[in-house]
Amino acid sequence: MPRSMIDRTGPSDAIGAGPSDTYRRAPRAALALFLALLVSACSSQSFQPSSGLSMPTPPPAPAQPPPPPMNIARLLNGTWTATDSEGSTQVSIGLDPMLRGRNYVAKMVGGNKYIPAGQVTWRGTLDQQVPGIVHAKQVCARQGYTSARMVEARIVVTDPSNFTEELVNPKDCAGFPVKYTRVGPAPTAPVRD
Repeated sequence: MPRSMIDRTGPSDAIGAGPSDTYRRAPRAALALFLALLVSACSSQSFQPSSGLSMPTPPPAPAQPPPPPMNIARLLNGTWTATDSEGSTQVSIGLDPMLRGRNYVAKMVGGNKYIPAGQVTWRGTLDQQVPGIVHAKQVCARQGYTSARMVEARIVVTDPSNFTEELVNPKDCAGFPVKYTRVGPAPTAPVRD
């Protein structure tokens, strides 16, 4: 009797794959497995953004107080009538063109028996800490503009149309305090420094 043949072919032989095909498919299978694991790992909860760990929202900013009112001593530019115990005269007040900031120069327009027209009568600087105050140096002279010297004075502004000049030492010069009244309407904003 003839011998029967035993089929010794394996499953890989049955589909026509040889040993060299198996070695070629192994890296592809490993790569596919790696990519599948990578995708599943990236899909896990640990890689998802969390709304609970975001930065807290900052608290609302506190309400800002209103700006301080404008210092009325910044409104001295203009023409004024100066009245003292001797009478009244006109004075023109402007900013010193040689100095920066709020540095006032007051010049006599009409003049009097002590200080002639066109002459500086006082120079002052706005007090940055106290509203309505200007620290000044006043010319103190004898009749005919003789023995002129500078003395310490203080300008106290009560409103945009009125102020008073007083000496720090009242015995330095006669005729003080001097009351100033604006000629014409008061400005609503200061001249730029």
